[in-house]
Amino acid sequence: MRNRRAHTFRAVTWSVTATALVSALSLGPVHATDLPCPQSKGRQKSADSCPTPSAGKPAAKKPAAKKPAANKQAPQKPRRKKQAAKKPRPKKQAVRKPSGGRPAGCPPCQSALGKTAAKEPAAKKQMPRKPRPKKEAAKKPRPKKQAAMKPGGGRPAACPPCRPGTKKPPSQKPSTQPPSTTKPPAKKKQLKADHGWSWQGLTIDAADLRKVNVFLARAKKAERTISPQVRSLARKTKATMVGFNERKRSPESIKRSVARDMQNNPSETMDDALDKVYNSVRYILQWPDASYVKGVKDSTKMLAKWKNANLRWSNTWARARGYKGINTAWRANNSGHPYELQFHTPKSQAAQKRSSKLYEEAHHPRTTGSRRAQLQNQMNRNYASVPCPAGAQLLSAPRRRAMVRPGVTTL
Repeated sequence: MRNRRAHTFRAVTWSVTATALVSALSLGPVHATDLPCPQSKGRQKSADSCPTPSAGKPAAKKPAAKKPAANKQAPQKPRRKKQAAKKPRPKKQAVRKPSGGRPAGCPPCQSALGKTAAKEPAAKKQMPRKPRPKKEAAKKPRPKKQAAMKPGGGRPAACPPCRPGTKKPPSQKPSTQPPSTTKPPAKKKQLKADHGWSWQGLTIDAADLRKVNVFLARAKKAERTISPQVRSLARKTKATMVGFNERKRSPESIKRSVARDMQNNPSETMDDALDKVYNSVRYILQWPDASYVKGVKDSTKMLAKWKNANLRWSNTWARARGYKGINTAWRANNSGHPYELQFHTPKSQAAQKRSSKLYEEAHHPRTTGSRRAQLQNQMNRNYASVPCPAGAQLLSAPRRRAMVRPGVTTL
C-alpha cells in the first residue's frame, strides 16, 4: 500500500509539473494519459498500475469493472457455437436422402431430386426454430413408403432401381374400381327380382320355395323327437345304426327331388310333391344275416306299439337284379312328420354305399339314356353278390292303423 501511494504521488507530481510547463510555454493543456508511466527502481509495474485522469482513484479498480463485462461476453460464445453446430444437421439429411447408396456412374432419381428441392427451402425457414426439426423427423418415413415402388422406364441396366420409386398412375385406379362397384349390384338386383330356385334346368318359383322352406324347418324340429325313439329301437333289437350323422337329408337334395317330380308331372302341385318326400329324416338299422328277420319283426312291432303309422313298405329281397333290402316310411306320433327307416345286412349296406354315386348320376336330368343304362348295369352287378337272408323275402308290412292329423288322414 505504501508503494502504491508513493507511486501515485509521484505520478501526480509529474502531471502537475508537466501541465505547469506547458501552460507556461503556451502549448495548450496536456492530458495525463499522454505521459508515459514512470518505472519504479525496485520492480516494474504492470500496465494496470498506470495512473488515469480520474480524481485520485486507484488504478486497480478498473480491471474489476472490466471483469463482469468479460464474464457477460463469455457465455455468448458457446451459444453461437451451438447454433452453428445445428445448422449443418438439416443440410446433411437433405444431401443423404437422394444420393445414399447410389453408384457413382448412375444418374440421380428424378423423384428424389424433386423431393429434396422441395424440402430445402422449408429446412432453411425451420432452422432458427427448435421445435420444427422434430416435425421434420416425423415426416421422414414418407419417402420410405415409396421405396417399394417400381422405378420408371429409361434407367440404365446396371443401375439399381430408385429407392423412392414412382406410384401407379392414378388413371389405373378408376379402371379397376368401376367394375367392382357396378357388377355386384347387378347380381344383387337379379337376386332381389327372383327369389326362386334353379339348378341345371330344374326350377322352383318363389311361392313354392317358401313351402319347401317350411317343410325343411318342420323336419329339423321333428328330428329332435324321432332320433331318441330310433336309438331306443336299435338298442332293444340289438341293431347297429349306420350313418347316424347323415340322418338329415340336405335341403338341396330335397329341392332337386321335388323339382324333378313336378317336372315329370306338370299337373302336380308343390303340396303333392312334398307329401311324397318320406326321407327328409332317415335312419339305417343293420343286423347280421342270422338275426335279420327277427330284428325286422321286433322293430315293426315296437314302432306300432309306439303308435308310429307305417306309410310305405318296399321289400326287394326277392328281386333277381337291382337294389336289395327293405325300405320303410313311418309317420312319427309326436310330430306327425314322416321319416324313412331302412333294414339292411352288412353286405347289402356295402353294396348300397358303392352304388350311391351311380344312383345320383342315373337320376340326373342331363344324363342320357345310354349312360343311364350303363349305370344301371353296374349297380346290378354290385347287388348280384349280396345273399338273401332266410325268410327275408316273406317279410311284409304291419297292419296299418287309422291316424288323423290336421288336414291328412292315413290308414
